[in-house]
Amino acid sequence: MRKKVVVVLMMLLLLFATVSPAVAGGVPAAHGVDGRTFGRLVSNLAQNAPLVLADHVSRSRGK
Repeated sequence: MRKKVVVVLMMLLLLFATVSPAVAGGVPAAHGVDGRTFGRLVSNLAQNAPLVLADHVSRSRGK
């Protein structure tokens, strides 16, 4: 029983650790731009250099 409680608490901790940064401003804020500018930049990059964008996103998740 105690092991289950510890597992649930760890899962909740991980959930809050991953959701909190998104709520606090998200990816645009992490890159220092507003949402509209971020969307435009990501769209341009996806059209012109999709592999660079994919590489950046996959590296960011590994941190």
